[in-house]
Amino acid sequence: MNEQLIIRLPSSAKGSVNWLVWSDSEQEVIATGELASTAELGLLQEKAEQRRVITLLPASDVAQHRVSLPRSAQRSWQQVAPFMLEEQLAQDPDELHIVLLGKDKEAVELACISHKQMASWQDMLETAGINSRYWTIDSLCLPQAEAGCASAIQLNQQWLLRFADGKVMNIDQPWLATALALLEQDYPELVIQHYSPAPDIHLEHIQWQEASPELAMKLLSDGLKKSPLNLLQGRYAPSNPLAKIWQQWRKVAVAAGICFALALAQQVIETHKTEQQIAEVKDNIREVYKQVFPQVSRVRDSSIRRDFRRALAELDAAPQQDFVTMMVHLAGAFEQERDFAPLSLRYDHQKGEIRLQAQAKSYQSFEKFRQAVQPYVTEQGTLSNKEGAVVGTLVIRKAS
Repeated sequence: MNEQLIIRLPSSAKGSVNWLVWSDSEQEVIATGELASTAELGLLQEKAEQRRVITLLPASDVAQHRVSLPRSAQRSWQQVAPFMLEEQLAQDPDELHIVLLGKDKEAVELACISHKQMASWQDMLETAGINSRYWTIDSLCLPQAEAGCASAIQLNQQWLLRFADGKVMNIDQPWLATALALLEQDYPELVIQHYSPAPDIHLEHIQWQEASPELAMKLLSDGLKKSPLNLLQGRYAPSNPLAKIWQQWRKVAVAAGICFALALAQQVIETHKTEQQIAEVKDNIREVYKQVFPQVSRVRDSSIRRDFRRALAELDAAPQQDFVTMMVHLAGAFEQERDFAPLSLRYDHQKGEIRLQAQAKSYQSFEKFRQAVQPYVTEQGTLSNKEGAVVGTLVIRKAS
């Protein structure tokens, strides 16, 4: 995917939503806009398809803390940090999602977000039917400031700031003068490099320095390339949707595959193949059967047939039989082409097709996979080379 949909979510559902579509190949903004509230997020669902969705979250909802921790103990910071944060926090650490921002020889920098707020953002995206596997902090995407400086830009009614020491914050426009006056105590002789028109605020120890004007979402989009932080860690780490589907239908799919092997064995008998070929096929069936039903100590042909018929009956009763049948076939294709890895999968029941986003080591892997799924028809989207891997989309459907 060489295009990205970048969405900046508000703190609450009533806040406005900024969005931008960026093309890596063209190095330009394709579209941008603003929604009045998260109730309109569904309007971006079509734009989110076949694009990588990146979610920016307000720095005002993220608390930053520095915890003294020697290097020898930093590997286990996840176990130690909550106890050391208790005195700095106004709430129970168990109610917080804690993420590592950085570390040095003496301490670790942590970002803390309430689980309640994380759940609220998840609900906004899920209600709109948008899947985003990368969340980060908006102000963290501002340009890195030099020592004694801060970078800043205005977005809606907030000022986003990033300081040279790594601290970030969002300040509502009405409170900007008050907040800057307090910042003078922590940042003497501070120079703010602003990418939008400077406010009419004059403080003795704060100097405003104009930088090249930029569209706020475009500036944040540029900074994403240098911001490796993904807040989706721990309990929020995204799961592989294909793996979840495969786990759910694994036994049925394997049973269907075994039934196909039995039918093949019967066909071999009917066409008078050699006894050696028949014996090999039966041995293979028994080995697969033992893997699926390890609790059976003594394998008999009658037991195999009975269990296969039962699995087939379950398959025929499933409301998504076509989907399962396609997944069974795709399972064999994934087994043949190990260099081909799925990223996401979506099944359209009305069209009877699977939209598969995947990555592979080479363009040839995509072609080999297309051949492996025959007789199903495949339609290939644009392939792109990203970070040493080829990424693209395949639409798989029955031959008409």
